[in-house]
Amino acid sequence: MKATVYFTDRQTRTDYNMLDKLEHIFNELGLHKAIKPGEKIMVKTHFGQWGNTNYLRPAYARKIVDLVKAVGGEVFVAETTGLGYGDGGAYGGRTTVPEYLGMAMLHGYTAATVGAPILLADGYWGTDVFEVPIDGEFIKSVDVAAALLDCDKVIVLTHAKGHGLGGIGGTIKNLGIGLVGKKGKAAMHFMGDIKIDPEKCLGPECSKCLKVCPTRCISMGEKAVVDISKCIACHHCVSVCAKVGAKAATQTWRPNHTQSPYFVENAVGVVNSIGADKFYYINLAIDISDKCDCWNLGAPLLVHDIGIFGSRDPLAIDQATLQAIKDAPPNPDSPVGDIECGACKFAMAHACKDPESGEILDLAERQLSHAEKVGLGTREYKLVTLTKESPKKSAQKEE
Repeated sequence: MKATVYFTDRQTRTDYNMLDKLEHIFNELGLHKAIKPGEKIMVKTHFGQWGNTNYLRPAYARKIVDLVKAVGGEVFVAETTGLGYGDGGAYGGRTTVPEYLGMAMLHGYTAATVGAPILLADGYWGTDVFEVPIDGEFIKSVDVAAALLDCDKVIVLTHAKGHGLGGIGGTIKNLGIGLVGKKGKAAMHFMGDIKIDPEKCLGPECSKCLKVCPTRCISMGEKAVVDISKCIACHHCVSVCAKVGAKAATQTWRPNHTQSPYFVENAVGVVNSIGADKFYYINLAIDISDKCDCWNLGAPLLVHDIGIFGSRDPLAIDQATLQAIKDAPPNPDSPVGDIECGACKFAMAHACKDPESGEILDLAERQLSHAEKVGLGTREYKLVTLTKESPKKSAQKEE
């Protein structure tokens, strides 16, 4: 059965602007009737990395907040902490709650601007989580952000763009990376255990790794020792050890082209945690570059703004969004300026090559095909194009 995906394009009028169109999507998804007074509603978005200027504007989150409040919902805007420890420069850290909220404030995300509390759903260190077992090919349990437990409904408000490890950074990425704790993010990025080289460790006179370890799995004798049974591979110790110049703590990065199945399976755990019926998905296909919003730069845009998609199916909405980006004419001044319409612009821009054949890999295809394999949704969809006057339906199967 095809999933319904609602779409409204980027063309606007004074009486039907992008915020009006967002409301139209909100209503077509049935949220204006589904939300009951007093229900707790999470709006999950991404605040962007400092230095990135393509991130989603706070006005979109504010519009959703106002719509939820208008029907009596108790709403908050949420994100989760990032890996590393203070990476990204003076204002770019996303590792702890104060770091990330301080940076979010610089991007215009505050309780005052969005009209609702802002919180990090996985807690101060990214360890406020609950384990959800899944029968994945790569993952058997997912550490889902604890704030999700208290939600009656979740509106996943996503900036659709590229992602160097998954091809497209859409709804599935927002679920599988954006709503898990540090352990879930690490499962995607790293392989093997943290290792500490005693020859390089600076010993007790340094001890900086002890302070930044959220699970306190590091002890210090003559040299640092990691209790692997408690380690969540958050990369904090590796980052701070590198900053002091020792580089005694190391982790092995998972090859880029192998990472997306992990966050796809994380997304399964997130959806299963409170039930698929509580999730609503919106993709804003605007300011579309090949870079995720976690990069500290605003990369050149690959195509013109496309519009807004909405669906109850996380795979169908990403499939529809990806197809629209493929079909759009490329920005001639971008890294994909000479690509043919219909080809995957993200694959060309990322240029991630198969280590054996040397061929450029289509990481978006890998991500979405695995999502279909694990039952996260369907790639078959019916696109319903919305206009101010009346919805215009056009049924089609997108490959």
